[in-house]
Amino acid sequence: MKMGTALEREWKRLLEKEERMLCSAENKKESKLDGKIKDLTGKIEEKIPEKLSATLDAAFYKAFLAIFEKGTGAIERMFKGDELQLEFQVNDFRMDKKPTKKSLKKLEAAGRKSRVLNSAVTTAEGIGLGLLGIGIPDIPVFLSMLLKGLYEMAAGYGYDYHRREEQIFILRLIAAGLAEGAEKRKADQLVDGWIGLSEEKEAFPFEEEVKRAVSALSGGMLTAKFIQGLPVAGVVGGMCNPVVYQKVMRYAAMKYKKRYLSGKRKNA
Repeated sequence: MKMGTALEREWKRLLEKEERMLCSAENKKESKLDGKIKDLTGKIEEKIPEKLSATLDAAFYKAFLAIFEKGTGAIERMFKGDELQLEFQVNDFRMDKKPTKKSLKKLEAAGRKSRVLNSAVTTAEGIGLGLLGIGIPDIPVFLSMLLKGLYEMAAGYGYDYHRREEQIFILRLIAAGLAEGAEKRKADQLVDGWIGLSEEKEAFPFEEEVKRAVSALSGGMLTAKFIQGLPVAGVVGGMCNPVVYQKVMRYAAMKYKKRYLSGKRKNA
């Protein structure tokens, strides 16, 4: 099966988009608005209890382990995995018979609808609990929705999220999706390395992979979770949930697409 010029062009566009994303993260200039937000965030962070960061890390870590060990079944009840697998088989067959950009769009469309719905749920959940002044306790709920979206995307591209290797890939997607600056490229290389898209495949113990993802989530949500713990004002903190969700999912969509296309190119 030949990839076809249409998908080769799509592969090149994807690589260019990826490089723009990485360069943007490395060379991002701080605007006046960013500076003001940074100053405001800094003032808020000064009031955050030192133990809150450790509490947030522990909450995410426990939630990850609980979901991976016992909670996957509960998440699966929130979406139709069998239908996603069947849809992938149909779309993948179409790709093998007629590998065009249109065929690839069918694969991408499968995950796009769920991303919109999941984002809406995380928004409602974050704002609703923010009104009540609930911050840290909503982490298992948010994490379940984040993993639901990533599981749906994995299934939509034909990958088994029950496998430990796939779970490690998902953890690396979270860490890389939230990384900033020069760390973005390093984290991205770890993602590509794990799926054989680069020469190096650096392996960490599973618990270490969880901690890296936890660090990324905690670092990106510490201030927001502190604010979310304040009644009414917590609405602002609750808005962080959909922002983090979308950031991870946009990155994951790009990497799953790259991984799928890479497999097709190897088998061409």
